[in-house]
Amino acid sequence: VMENDMLEGEVGATLKSYLAERQLGLGVDEPKYDIRHLTPDIFKGAIMRSRAVVYLQLDTLSRAHIKRDMYATPQHLVVAKGRNSIELIQNLHQILPQAIDSFKTSDLKTAQSRFNRSLYSEPRLRKNFGIELTIPSIYRPGKFSQDFAWIDRPIENGTMNLLVYTLDANYFSNEKTFLQDLIAMRDSIGKAHVPGPDVEGVVTYMQTEPIFRPYIFASEVAGYKSAEIRGMWDINGYPMAGPFVTYVVNDTVNNRKVVLEGFVFAPNKDKRDYLFELEAIIKTLKIVPQ
Repeated sequence: VMENDMLEGEVGATLKSYLAERQLGLGVDEPKYDIRHLTPDIFKGAIMRSRAVVYLQLDTLSRAHIKRDMYATPQHLVVAKGRNSIELIQNLHQILPQAIDSFKTSDLKTAQSRFNRSLYSEPRLRKNFGIELTIPSIYRPGKFSQDFAWIDRPIENGTMNLLVYTLDANYFSNEKTFLQDLIAMRDSIGKAHVPGPDVEGVVTYMQTEPIFRPYIFASEVAGYKSAEIRGMWDINGYPMAGPFVTYVVNDTVNNRKVVLEGFVFAPNKDKRDYLFELEAIIKTLKIVPQ
């Protein structure tokens, strides 16, 4: 929410540099957030109950803060004010990283609460892997064994997919070769368990796209230290590809690593929101002592 001239100037450019920054690991340009601009005079009524709001204003005060649940629940209202554009921009740099974390946490909780409306119950996750996940009922088991699970759901012209498997606790023991070891691990799992379409004379399987270098972040899932990896997959020997997000969870309770991966096949479609749903499912993880 800001005046039109502010949106078109340096203040608007600063805002967009955070909220409309490219989401990493998708292979195509999609912003972290879609921005809907409103001027202050029309910020009233139902629109005030939006879940994520950034309100910018030139004022006699210089400040930035986040108000929660002011007009609705849940709601995160970011307010930044400044006596001039320079102060306003400084306050945006101060508050927006915190705001984005706040928005992400809220979005995850909202998505996870929607899952509870209709759940897919999969007791084999607990029996075979010692974990529990909150999964919407539209998902169905694609492949299950004692050491590997593939759960998916259909979408228009494609699929959303969730993989589960475990590794020894000392896997990835060398930090210097983590990325190479991770790629080798993903590719071996893909070759063993995730075949591509039948092509005469070619063994097709999912692998880590060889040119697009994955991004790696320190993360936390269910209170456990984790590595978050975002990148692109493709099919060896066949023209198919898409984004993935993998979490390698350090399960200190059972002395192992739990790997949960979401990947999307959705040609000619935006993939950010599909991948976010898979991330939200993964982050419902509960580990059961074995």
